[in-house]
Amino acid sequence: MTRWRISLALLCAPGLVSLALGQASPSQAKPLNIVTISFNSAVLQTAEAKKNLSALEARFAPKQQQMQALNNEVEGLRKQLADTSNNLNESERAARAQALETKEKQLQREAEDFKSDSQSESEQVFQGVAQKVYAFLQTFSQQHGYSAVIERGSDAYPVVWYEATNMDITDELIKAYNAQAEGASSAPANPPARSSSPKSSKTLPDSPSPH
Repeated sequence: MTRWRISLALLCAPGLVSLALGQASPSQAKPLNIVTISFNSAVLQTAEAKKNLSALEARFAPKQQQMQALNNEVEGLRKQLADTSNNLNESERAARAQALETKEKQLQREAEDFKSDSQSESEQVFQGVAQKVYAFLQTFSQQHGYSAVIERGSDAYPVVWYEATNMDITDELIKAYNAQAEGASSAPANPPARSSSPKSSKTLPDSPSPH
């Protein structure tokens, strides 16, 4: 509650209003061209991200099949123990229960390793493409004269609760990024031109990873 009261007090402070408006007259004020984007969605829908994630999935496929086979083995041992438990003496029952427990622990360990490795590498793929999309977004926004590009979030977790029609540029950015990426891949390879002055590079700000 304190946070909301503070925010309301700041918004109502007349000094802040005059500071924000400055001395600009109506004739000097420029209309704002504000648009929204679902950045994570844009990254994941690029042809580059789809290709890289598909390759990653193919690389992990053998391990996933191995884990499925191990899971089937665990289920078989569990069913076998349940079906024959009444016909086994105590030592046989204990031996089969121990074998089942060993397989279950192996499955759990491998499942945790698989989840950790696959998530780590998929996040690396995402971040690699996201850096490129973010850099492209800077140029794209300048070319289109946008005053600001705001993250709109997802339908499940919106950040922007209302926007006018045609404010979202997600699909437009994806198409433009795919087009320039395709053009870059088909262009002949030339050595980079030397520059006498260093160029500053923008980096992607912290953003949530895809789930």
